[in-house]
Amino acid sequence: MHSKEPPRNRLAKVLPEEWRKLLVSKGVPKRKYTAVLRATLAGGRIIDEMIVEQGWIVSLTKSGLAGTFEQRIDLDPRAITGIEIVQVV
Repeated sequence: MHSKEPPRNRLAKVLPEEWRKLLVSKGVPKRKYTAVLRATLAGGRIIDEMIVEQGWIVSLTKSGLAGTFEQRIDLDPRAITGIEIVQVV
């Protein structure tokens, strides 16, 4: 189930269900949260500052923590093989 509020980045991508369930199991609220994650992709690429809000990947840098903006997310969310929670607000 996706949030009813549109993400702050019009070009945001949905975080796959398996990763949203993992976040909830680690204590992240189901709604109204912002998380900074360290993500590992299938090709070995590591993203140190992936910003996720309410199940949406809104940015790949901490510059996406404030305001409304447009930033292309240059990854396929299905390619994520692992995540580590850095911070949750």
